[in-house]
Amino acid sequence: MPHRLATHNALPAGSALLNFRHLVDGMLTPYMIMDRSLTIMYANQAYLDSVERKLPEIVGKNIFHAFPDTDDRTAPVRETFIRTLNGETTQLERTYYHFRHADGTVSTKCWQCVQTPYYGIDGDVAYIVQHAEDITESDKLRQRNEIIQQELDHRVKNIFSVIQAVAMLSGSQAETIEEFRNEFAARLAAMGRTHDQLRDHNWEGLWLHSVLRDGLDQFCGRNCERVTIYGPDVRLSPRGAQHASLLIHEMATNAAKYGCFSVPGGALRIETAHGDDPHSVKVCWKESGLTGVKAPEATGFGSQLFNFMPNVSYDRVFEEDGLRLELTARLLHPMAPPEEIAFPKV
Repeated sequence: MPHRLATHNALPAGSALLNFRHLVDGMLTPYMIMDRSLTIMYANQAYLDSVERKLPEIVGKNIFHAFPDTDDRTAPVRETFIRTLNGETTQLERTYYHFRHADGTVSTKCWQCVQTPYYGIDGDVAYIVQHAEDITESDKLRQRNEIIQQELDHRVKNIFSVIQAVAMLSGSQAETIEEFRNEFAARLAAMGRTHDQLRDHNWEGLWLHSVLRDGLDQFCGRNCERVTIYGPDVRLSPRGAQHASLLIHEMATNAAKYGCFSVPGGALRIETAHGDDPHSVKVCWKESGLTGVKAPEATGFGSQLFNFMPNVSYDRVFEEDGLRLELTARLLHPMAPPEEIAFPKV
C-alpha cells in the first residue's frame, strides 16, 4: 500500500500525522519531508543536528535555497527528486555538497539518502520523505583505503619488477646454479631487510645514511672503524631506498671479495653531498688500503645494476689504492639547505 497523507498543501494536524511525527521525532537517523515544490516542511532532530540548523531556519524554504550548492551538483539531485515525485523510490549514493557550518566555515559533506514518495488522498504524490545519512567520515575512510590499495599495488609491482631484473642479471653473471642461488638469495635478503625498515617507518622512506650503515653492517659490523660516512643526509623514497640497498649490497659484496674489506688494512670512506639542484644528491664511495688495483676485464653485476636504474649516473675509477665511485641520483624529496642539515655521528 502506498504511503498517504490527507493533503499535499501542508502537513495536517490529524492523528495519523501526530503518530508519524511521534515516531520520526525520536529516531536517531535523520528524516526530512518536502512538498511537491521541494519546500522543506519538516525535519526531525537528528536531521537538524546533522545540518547544524534549527527547524525555523530551514522549514518553508526550498531545499536548494536552504542548502545552496553549484549547479553541477544540484542538477542530478533535482532530477532524482522529480523521479520521486513521479512515484519512484530513489537513492542518492555518496552525494557530495558544500556545507556551510554554523560558524560560517565551509566543508564538503557526503550524504547517502533514500527518497520515498508519500501519497495524498487524491492518489498523487504529495510529499517526499527523505531518510538521510551523513557518511562523510566513512567516505573519507573509503577513499583512504582506495589510495592505500592503489599504493600497495604500485609498490608490489615495483618490487616484482626489481626482483625480476635482479634474477635476470644474477643469472647472466653466475657460472653455476649454486652461485646463482647463493647470490640471488643474498640480494633478496638485502631487499627484505629494507622492506622491513620501510614497514617500520610507515612506508615514508628511509634516510640514506641509515641505508648505508645497514647495508654495510652485514660485511663489517655496526660502528666498524674501517667505514666512515659523512656529509648531509637525505630521505629516500621507498623505491629509492630499495634501489639504494641493492647497490650498497653489491658494492659491499665486491669490496669483501676484491676491495677494501678483503685486506686487513682496507678502509671505506663515503661522502654525501648536495647535487646541482635540491632534487639530486652526490655520493662518493672511496676504498683504500689496497695496492696495484686494476679495472676488471668483464662487466659485473654491479655495473649492470647501475644501468638498470635510469635516475642514477655514475663514474667509476680504479685508483692505485682502491676503487673510487662517484654517483649522482635524482630524489623524490628535495635535500634540505646546508644550514639546516645535522651531521649524524658515524
